[in-house]
Amino acid sequence: MKVKLLPLSFLVPTAYLALFCVNPIAAKATDMTLAEAQSGAEKGDAEAEFVLGKAYYQGNGVPKDYSKALLYYQKAAAQGNAKAENNLATMYVNGEGVNKDPAEAVKWYRKAAEHGAALAQLNLASRLEKGDGVKADPKEAAVWYEKAAIQGVPQAQLALGELYYTGMVGFEKNYGEAARWLANPAEQGNAEAQNLLGILYQKGLGVPKNLQKAFGLLENSAEQGNADGQCSLGLTYCLGLGVKVNFIKGYKWFIISSKGGNTLAEHYKIEFKDGMTPERYKEAESMADAFKPRTPAEVKTP
Repeated sequence: MKVKLLPLSFLVPTAYLALFCVNPIAAKATDMTLAEAQSGAEKGDAEAEFVLGKAYYQGNGVPKDYSKALLYYQKAAAQGNAKAENNLATMYVNGEGVNKDPAEAVKWYRKAAEHGAALAQLNLASRLEKGDGVKADPKEAAVWYEKAAIQGVPQAQLALGELYYTGMVGFEKNYGEAARWLANPAEQGNAEAQNLLGILYQKGLGVPKNLQKAFGLLENSAEQGNADGQCSLGLTYCLGLGVKVNFIKGYKWFIISSKGGNTLAEHYKIEFKDGMTPERYKEAESMADAFKPRTPAEVKTP
């Protein structure tokens, strides 16, 4: 059976670049005691103000109080404390102790990002990408994603890897760079990164062709519930790339992927229908119904 394969570009994630979570920066448990933070804050020490603000934000050793957390974050941020600037921005995003104000959030994310806070660089990039609280600017977003990626933030590395993979927003398509940036988030269990990196190894784009490694990455992505990875794994089984051809398993993953919203999986179900019988399809459906996503810790690292 001759199968018409769609171009590689059809296998990028369904959602191109996600708006990442705006996580506040945590104070290390060994930074200082609560008493030391209270004493230091009274003297105007910015780091102590940040630690005390974090304590009130979390309710750690003191009653949770967003108003007091906001106060101490503001004091520390006014002195240029990048962690406080980032967390203050997050409070404006979430409306914690203050009215939601996306523009004010961007202002403080930018200050923190310029002061080198990696999470703030990620948070600023996501705001710039989506135009949340600021005019959308994908090119500037890419700059901040790259800065955060260099500092080792997995979400930013994924975003940068996707940019090099697709060649969007001014980035020249570079599969070698895509593979380099996707490697760490994939190793840490990110299903989207595993899918893209698996495709690169399967195609030999930017990395030496390795069908076994590709299969392991795609299997891990699919097992975690990633619809794109499931579609890729289904195609892998139907074509026998690094694994024996198995239309039943291929259809199992197409069915699951389709239910997850991947329209390409529906296309492949039609393309490979000659390899199926009603009995085989029934078995594939039964396997799909029994599927339960696994956590990154439950899947093997390729």
